Amino acid sequence: MEAIKINVNKQMDGYTFSITPSIRQMIKDWFPNSHPANNIFVAYDIKSDFEVYYGKLESYIYPALLGVDNQNELQKKVNEIQFIDTQTGKVLHTHKVAA
Repeated sequence: MEAIKINVNKQMDGYTFSITPSIRQMIKDWFPNSHPANNIFVAYDIKSDFEVYYGKLESYIYPALLGVDNQNELQKKVNEIQFIDTQTGKVLHTHKVAA
């Protein structure tokens, strides 16, 4: 698969990251032991503080959202993760998974 798209919805107090039910089912089919989440909410101030100490939040969001522990196995299935603004359809961030 070329890319997994993660929807990013900007709200008044933060961001909600989510995947579609079809992506959730595909992840469960590929990785039976995975536990994909419906969505993850991060407040603006938490995101800002997190990125000061740890780097881009997106690098930590997609493993938690997809529920896949083994990044090597994910690399065999997916080339990149795209974070898409749900209101504009624009790609906000791209994370290369495959080496």
